[in-house]
Amino acid sequence: MLDPKDIKILNALLTNSRTSTTKISESLKISNVATQQRISKLEKAGIIKNYTATLDYSKVEYKTIAYLGIFLEKAKNYPDVIKQLNKVPQITEAHFTTGNYSIFAKIYAKNNMHLMEILSEQIQNIDGVARTETFISLQEGINKAIVLE
Repeated sequence: MLDPKDIKILNALLTNSRTSTTKISESLKISNVATQQRISKLEKAGIIKNYTATLDYSKVEYKTIAYLGIFLEKAKNYPDVIKQLNKVPQITEAHFTTGNYSIFAKIYAKNNMHLMEILSEQIQNIDGVARTETFISLQEGINKAIVLE
C-alpha cells in the first residue's frame, strides 16, 4: 500500500528520474536515509522497474513513429510471437489487446523505407503472425507519465 510520501517520491522520479534524493527529502521534510529506504522499498516491490531517459527520437535520426496492429494466426501463438518481437530493437512497446488486433506495437524507424524493411524483413517473417496493419504517426502530440494520486 502506497502512502502519500511514496506517491510524492514516485511523482518526483516520474517527472525526472535524476531528481536527487536530497531534493526529494527536502520536499517531503524527511531525511535522505528515510527517502532512500522508501525508494529501495519501491524498487524491491517492483513498483519502480527501472530508470530511463526520455529521448526526442527525431533528433537522433529516428524520424518515423508507427503503430502496428498485428493479427496472429492463433491467440495461443502470443508468447512465442512476443518473444520474437522483443528481439526487434525498434519496437519500444507491444500490448496483447482486445479488438481487431491481437498485438498492438509502437515502432521507431529512421524513415519510411527503414520502417518497410523492419516490417517485411523482420516482423512479417515471424511464425504465428498472420498479417499486420501499420499506422504512421504524423506528430507525437503528448508523451508523458501519468501523475499518481
